[in-house]
Amino acid sequence: MGELVAAGKVRYLGLSEASAATIRRAHATHPVSALQSEWSLFNREPEETVLPTLRELGIGFVPFSPLGRGFLTGELTTPDDFGPDDFRRSNPRFRGDNFARNLQLVARVTEMAARQDCTPGQLALAWLLAQGDDVVPIPGTKRRRSLDENVGALEVTLSAEDLATIDELLPVGAAAGPRYEDMSHLDQST
Repeated sequence: MGELVAAGKVRYLGLSEASAATIRRAHATHPVSALQSEWSLFNREPEETVLPTLRELGIGFVPFSPLGRGFLTGELTTPDDFGPDDFRRSNPRFRGDNFARNLQLVARVTEMAARQDCTPGQLALAWLLAQGDDVVPIPGTKRRRSLDENVGALEVTLSAEDLATIDELLPVGAAAGPRYEDMSHLDQST
């Protein structure tokens, strides 16, 4: 990939879903400009080792699913909200007891959003935007209404006290269920 940059065919290199160790190895070979990974109030694990590594190396962070795959909008109330082919039907965070427990977390976000005079989704995006100028979240948007709401997050200002409250309400590991279904049981040889 570094040769492609040198040849002028690629301007910058980025990684997706990489660990801190992989980021270091890649960056030592050729400078990495950005990492795209899931990061939201529901998935705060990147804060443990990935984010510090990115900041040490001067690499930007592009969080995908900053609205917790739609959970943090406050609009999902039951797994029946998903269409028959919706990926979230098979996602552990959206099934059974995990769904109910995660709804309780969303209620916390919704309450704080009401105090901030914004939507839960705007609060979730504002929280990410408050994490630093090196963070550029990319929320998926299918409707104009959602786009307008997401842009409205730029108008939400969170104080240090607000950020501390959010950390207390949704600490690292608060979301119930893993990000993806465990696929280790599948036999890859057939």
